[in-house]
Amino acid sequence: MLLSVVFYIAAALAGSGCGGSSPPSRRLPDFALTAVTADGASPFDRRALQGRVWIADFVYTTCRGPCPLLSADMASLQRRLPPSVGLLSFTVDPDHDSPEVLAVYARRFGADPQRWFFLTGDRPELARLLRDGFQVASAEDAAAGPGRNITHTTRFVLIDARGRLRGYFDGSDPAALDALVIAAKRL
Repeated sequence: MLLSVVFYIAAALAGSGCGGSSPPSRRLPDFALTAVTADGASPFDRRALQGRVWIADFVYTTCRGPCPLLSADMASLQRRLPPSVGLLSFTVDPDHDSPEVLAVYARRFGADPQRWFFLTGDRPELARLLRDGFQVASAEDAAAGPGRNITHTTRFVLIDARGRLRGYFDGSDPAALDALVIAAKRL
């Protein structure tokens, strides 16, 4: 009974705009980036998404606005979700956020190197993925030169074990984060 009440509340929150909004279930395009943890760096591509549910956010390490709050929320999600759910933080400032900088940032937030990866790479590749794949960046971002951050959002994105987008969740809304936890556990 309690479980059905929780699912009912989550569905109501999602429908009211407090939870997540579901995009059409579409697969992310191919990409090739570098995944950074406190322990080091390694290649990461779309195939690495297979077989695991993921939650993604978009931050940069010198942000004085919402990014530290988003990263704190990711640290909270890391504690609230089972280890089978992976976490991805995409940098929107690849010119500054080198693997070394991201490794320090990962340690700052207590990122588990087995499940929370900070992704960086070429600016055009990141901008294309955020624009065409996640649909959280603008068309101008791919053409923007160094020194300008890629447009980003305070939304978290839920990705299923087949690499398909399953929902967007407002990172500034605690009820949306609760709905994200429920949705991630159901996948």
